[in-house]
Amino acid sequence: MIGALARCAAFAPCAAALCVAQAADGSLVWRVEDPAAPQPQPQSQPRPGMPQLNTLRDVGIALEICWRANEPPLAQARPGMTVTMMLTFTRSGVLLGEPRFTYVTREASAETKALYEHAAVAAINACTPLPITEALGNAIAGRPHIMRFMDQRNLKGT
Repeated sequence: MIGALARCAAFAPCAAALCVAQAADGSLVWRVEDPAAPQPQPQSQPRPGMPQLNTLRDVGIALEICWRANEPPLAQARPGMTVTMMLTFTRSGVLLGEPRFTYVTREASAETKALYEHAAVAAINACTPLPITEALGNAIAGRPHIMRFMDQRNLKGT
């Protein structure tokens, strides 16, 4: 059971609000609310009062939220399509350099690959700069990280 919301904040230019709730076992639960929220203007620094990301798991969850908000339209979706990117961040959560694609599902058409690559870049652009803590910033600064985006919509069993 999820308790009362600890805090909510609009997460970068994603058209979503990122909310943190505390579960009964004490763990944090991230969720998106109000997907029709107006898009705020991009900023070079995270806004005060936003939930701070303190672990690599938190970063993955935040990027996943932005991926879900930027996935290709369902009519053009390819179930199981996977795009993997290498990302590097600064201490302040700003993307360092350009993301590099390390894998795209081979069986997909060139148009589908381009559609998913565009969606992955849009997700990264929507989420950065990441609102990370100083400790996490010191740990991840300049180190490459691999992020996998997978379209799990319309998969059997999901």
